[in-house]
Amino acid sequence: MSDDRDDLEPESEGMSIFDVLDRLESLVTQSRRLPLTSSIVVGEEEILEALDQIRVSLPDEIREARMVLETRDARLREAAEQSEQTVLAAQERADRLTDDHEVTRRATAEADRLLTEARDRSRKMRRDTDDYIRDRMEKLETELASALAQVRRGLETLEQGPEGEEKPKGRGRRR
Repeated sequence: MSDDRDDLEPESEGMSIFDVLDRLESLVTQSRRLPLTSSIVVGEEEILEALDQIRVSLPDEIREARMVLETRDARLREAAEQSEQTVLAAQERADRLTDDHEVTRRATAEADRLLTEARDRSRKMRRDTDDYIRDRMEKLETELASALAQVRRGLETLEQGPEGEEKPKGRGRRR
């Protein structure tokens, strides 16, 4: 079993939760089976180390979600700045063209057109950014749900006692 313990040692600081879960699954599948049962013998310390590594790995995914939100905010700020610059340019152009009524009418129409374009571009950028964020968050949700399901299956396997009986909960230490 000490060879299995080496499998759970982090190879690098960037170990993902999925790497740890794969190692935990390997530990369960390579553990010694109890004769005539579906139960296995797994070292408590090895499982607790793997769970600790999962906890350490989780912030990476959370940091990724935060970065996605920051990217969205930056894109929205950029869109707002571009819209403001377009509006200012349209206003300046309209002010220069106010010399006579026809020129003023055309300038107002052009300013309205530029304003509409700027608003449309801003809305499109916001929609595109929201779609990008939604896609990234859905992918992250799927990955986290899969990781949680793997952890739950591992815990259920560990909680099975001899002959498929469930062990009392709360035994062993929790971190």
